[in-house]
Amino acid sequence: MPLRLALLLALGVLFASTSVHAQPAYNELRQKSSHNSYQRHEALLDQLVYHRIRSIELDIHTGKDGRSKMTGDWFVYHDDGEPETTYHRLSDCLAELRAFNAANPRHEVVTVWIDLKDDFEGTRMPQDLDALLIRSLPPDSIFTPEEVMERCPGVSSLQAALTGACTWPTHEELRGRFIFALTGGSATASKLGTYAPDGATALTRQGFIAPDLRTFTDISARQHVVFFNMENAYSFLATHVHLANFIGRVWGVNDSNSWTNASAFNAHHIATDKVNYHVDPWAVTHNSRGWPFQCLEGWPCGSNQELVDVIGTEVDSGDIWSGSDSFFFAHESNSAVTTTTWTTSVSTPNSHVEEWGKACLMARAGTAANARYFAVCRASDNHKLRIQYRTATGGASSSAEVDIVAPDTVDQESLTFIRLTVQYDGTQTCATGHGSQNGSTWMFIGSKCISGLLGNQGLAVSSHGSGRVKLLFSNVKRGSTLYRAANFPNRTAIGGASSSRIFDGFF
Repeated sequence: MPLRLALLLALGVLFASTSVHAQPAYNELRQKSSHNSYQRHEALLDQLVYHRIRSIELDIHTGKDGRSKMTGDWFVYHDDGEPETTYHRLSDCLAELRAFNAANPRHEVVTVWIDLKDDFEGTRMPQDLDALLIRSLPPDSIFTPEEVMERCPGVSSLQAALTGACTWPTHEELRGRFIFALTGGSATASKLGTYAPDGATALTRQGFIAPDLRTFTDISARQHVVFFNMENAYSFLATHVHLANFIGRVWGVNDSNSWTNASAFNAHHIATDKVNYHVDPWAVTHNSRGWPFQCLEGWPCGSNQELVDVIGTEVDSGDIWSGSDSFFFAHESNSAVTTTTWTTSVSTPNSHVEEWGKACLMARAGTAANARYFAVCRASDNHKLRIQYRTATGGASSSAEVDIVAPDTVDQESLTFIRLTVQYDGTQTCATGHGSQNGSTWMFIGSKCISGLLGNQGLAVSSHGSGRVKLLFSNVKRGSTLYRAANFPNRTAIGGASSSRIFDGFF
């Protein structure tokens, strides 16, 4: 790339590379990054699925006031003055990432920035952190410093392995994988210096270190450093990092001007508190198909699409409740006597939304607004997974909620996986609802037997009178059969619902 080489020479940076890929490499992508992801209004899985983010941050501490320290694990929170969090331990966060990977095994690479708030100690040493990462995630799902070296035989350092004839893998090569980058001061400070004090140690680690950067001369100061972390005031240094073929993150980007500047400086990860793209549309890197990145170096990426199985719905309606419902129902007719099981993971805006909007798996007696039904639902915000049902035509609705996971692990409202089991014996339909944190271990919420056949089964969504709301369903399955929008032949606006649609993908 002649332009890059000219700029490198002008800046006095002694690195150069040429991409030989048919797709952009990891360092040729710009992406939105969630700052303090555990502290945002939006749940972690909603950030990943609904808000199209592939870069998150977790602050970890060795201890927390009022809590006993945990062998080989860390607490996740900002500081003693802001202890609130939606995911209480690092292992809880990693369990969410594993659940995301299991539900979306072909996802684009997820970069996890781990901010070390405390020094390593006792049973929370670098080897313990690496061991936690390894046992928490699927085998070979972590892209490591060692792999960087393996891609460029004969070189002697990480920096040398990413310059000259060698470069980063493409986004296609990194599908289904995670990259961990540790922040927390300078490369020689006790925290990062303990994790990777030299090049030899760096190659044994599961994560890369990403020291603070305040001058461009520090880019080449240590040959084992290829990730850099910059405050917003130093975003101009991202240009130097990019031209050197390394990875730069700029954090504290919470207004449109700062976002524009960080983009202009070719920051790869732009970290912001503004997660909800409906509210802050300037803080977006996904394209019209939901691909999470923007491409640098002139790559044409407008038609790129992530290889995930998502059905989108959009509705403007009343509520699924009381004696008469108002919602959108995408469904099929099912009169089978044998047991039928539906599963999915529901993603919502999870902030700046009417909290009683609902996304459900439903079995229903008909399409009348007052028909009998049983549903397993996730609310748009602030509520546990629940079942709802109406046992008599025109009768009142009832509901039940339970805790799906243990306290102080993952907040109940952040859980996304639901399951509906329906069995008709010729006289009555017995339905059961379950919820899950990971889509594999299920917790019973409730069940009900309702007279007659609940033969209309599928996806039910409502906005609770708040205007148009979008709700997403990942990996919708009936039994082991994966469903797409076209598998639902009936699309019914019930009880005055308007602006309703179902589609494949995110938009």
